[in-house]
Amino acid sequence: MSVNLNQSAEPLTKTRQLGLFAASLTYAKLPPDVAHYCKRALVDWSAAAIAGAGQPAAIKVRQVIAALDQAGPATLIGTPLTANAAFAALGNAFASHLLDYDDVFNPIETTIHLSSCIWPAVLAIGQWRGLSGQAVIAAYVAGFETGARVARAAGATHYQSAWQVTGTMGHVAAAAAAANALGLSPAAAAHALGCSATQSAGIREVYGSDSKTLPPAKAAMDGVLSALLAEQGFTSTATAIEGERGLLRAVSQAPDDALLTEGLNTRWHLLDNGNKLYPTASLTHAAIEAAHAAAQDFADKRHEVADITVHMHPFSAAVTALVHPHTGPQARFSTPHCVAVTLARGGLGLGDFDDATLNDTLISQLRGRITIIADPSIDKRGCQLVLQWTNGEISRYDVWRNRGTPAVPLRDQDLSDKLTDACAGMMDAASAEALLEQCWTFEQVTDINLFMQRMRGTLAP
Repeated sequence: MSVNLNQSAEPLTKTRQLGLFAASLTYAKLPPDVAHYCKRALVDWSAAAIAGAGQPAAIKVRQVIAALDQAGPATLIGTPLTANAAFAALGNAFASHLLDYDDVFNPIETTIHLSSCIWPAVLAIGQWRGLSGQAVIAAYVAGFETGARVARAAGATHYQSAWQVTGTMGHVAAAAAAANALGLSPAAAAHALGCSATQSAGIREVYGSDSKTLPPAKAAMDGVLSALLAEQGFTSTATAIEGERGLLRAVSQAPDDALLTEGLNTRWHLLDNGNKLYPTASLTHAAIEAAHAAAQDFADKRHEVADITVHMHPFSAAVTALVHPHTGPQARFSTPHCVAVTLARGGLGLGDFDDATLNDTLISQLRGRITIIADPSIDKRGCQLVLQWTNGEISRYDVWRNRGTPAVPLRDQDLSDKLTDACAGMMDAASAEALLEQCWTFEQVTDINLFMQRMRGTLAP
């Protein structure tokens, strides 16, 4: 798509520049490493979606969808059910974020989980409109790059506020991706961004409940809706994102508009995306790895531990300090729980957030012995675990960048293993291997419906 900006009678606002970028991006324009990172994101997101699909809260959402929409072209993951594109995006996004196992874009300015907002939207549209794998890849990258920029522009005052960044800025990301998938013009894409911006929502007060996962799910759904409305000529404003009463200034005390368009088409934020080894809030991951490093010492001298302290960034400490969580969702945001399980069991996985683990006597006792210390010298991607022994000696375990961050990225094989593990309860080994292979060769997919059929699973009721 070629657009001569000098011939435009309209001012080229930041919102319009993002709309132009979202509408114009094609697979052919993507550097090879960006296209590969997109497939890494697909493998990772598929694992999170499959792992979450069988959870009780995901089933509740699908029950509502089934009551409202009996049929449609798009697959609801882990089931033979289908729905229209908007509802499928809602259900699949909810499942993929439910276990906090999805990817995390985690620069200094913000934290946002973009894949759970974007993949469900573009795959649903892909099924509906018959898109190729290459078209879906381009749409995903358009959404990711747009979402990363609006999240960074909103900055730390937004990230550390009561707002949930994935809910607010994820709306814009999903709309950008959907606009690309639908082949909207730059003008229509900008309207889609504005339409999604006014629907942005999500509050952190609901963390620990089913409602925590709803904002990214609505982001995916509303992104589809916004692009479809724009396709029909629905309008917004040219400054919906950066304007005086626009999205950024509504949620941030110090937005940086320059970050919205800095490096468009040259700097690719997707290359700085992060992936999770653990189904917990990203703020707990450095502490988990420090506990993993300490686990053998702890096992050898468990009865000689006098004190356990975890030094974390003040925001991380405040958000994840809950000592005795009552539910799995609460435990995923509890550093004491994550550290206690890792010390006691030598690791942490999908099965460590059930009632049996929450109520385990040893785990509960360990949680109560862990002190969280706010340390402003440590950023949100690091921590220091300190074990003080009864003889007065001190052991320190430092993790400044956990595995899965851009500084210590997961290998492709790590992501493959994650998907294979997640598939174990939903499909047989041969089907899991076929799904994995298709993820890594997604640019060769000619029919998204065939790919999504694999996501239904072979063991689903």
